[in-house]
Amino acid sequence: MFTCIVENTRGATLRLTQNESSYQLISITGLSPPNAQINTTKVAGMDGTRFNSASLNQRNIVFTIRLNGDIEANRLALYSFFRSKERCKIYYKNCSRNVYIEGYVETVDCDIFTNNETMQVSVLCPNPYFKGIEEIITDISNIQGLFAFPFAIGLPGVEVSALDTARITNILNQSESGTGVIIAIDISEAVRTIQLNNVTTGETFALEYAFTAGDRVLIDTNKGSKSVTLQRGAVVSNLFTAVKKGSTFFQLDAGDNLFGYTVDGGNSDSAVWITFRHYPLYGGV
Repeated sequence: MFTCIVENTRGATLRLTQNESSYQLISITGLSPPNAQINTTKVAGMDGTRFNSASLNQRNIVFTIRLNGDIEANRLALYSFFRSKERCKIYYKNCSRNVYIEGYVETVDCDIFTNNETMQVSVLCPNPYFKGIEEIITDISNIQGLFAFPFAIGLPGVEVSALDTARITNILNQSESGTGVIIAIDISEAVRTIQLNNVTTGETFALEYAFTAGDRVLIDTNKGSKSVTLQRGAVVSNLFTAVKKGSTFFQLDAGDNLFGYTVDGGNSDSAVWITFRHYPLYGGV
């Protein structure tokens, strides 16, 4: 058993399943993982080829829908949800996954002079991944240190190792692929430097700016929509110039990802509240 709902650009939704009085969804293609584009180079004297890169092609979802009931009215209703060249959102839920994907209507084909009138709709999805319906939010600001090893040799009270000021948390990415994140930093007192650390990969992302209490920074690391903005009161401004050289826009690998942060070199870590937001990504349903 599965359900499928389509949403148009105005936010209206239409159920295509369990709605047989108006529509019978005969088939949906394009729900399995899309084909990959593998780029290779032939090298003289070497067997086979040399791998260069790989990427997933766009997803093509095709609906075949039989019209029931008031055929003409239901056909016109479908036109309002599948408008050529416009964006639509497709929700799909089965026993294992509850996901959605966004795409653009390529074709709407319907022979209106036949019995058992059927419509075929093709939707192209530039981002081929299905997104989990629920956003995962992780707060890394109030995590206790994971590493603290105080012990003494010979003399009581002589501490050999203590990293109790480290704030490190694990962000579990249950996706089938790496994914970008949206990082929100809420600032409660004046600070100058904020550095986020991907402990798993060794990458860092640092900002240097005269931040004041009440500032909010949003960092989007999703491919195709990378941005850094500052919200100060009612004013939103671009903060790309504050990104320090050598910074990396983090991607969450599938599985565990350890992150930490420091503010002004570790002297004002309590001055910020940091959350990571991401959606699980799936190749197919």
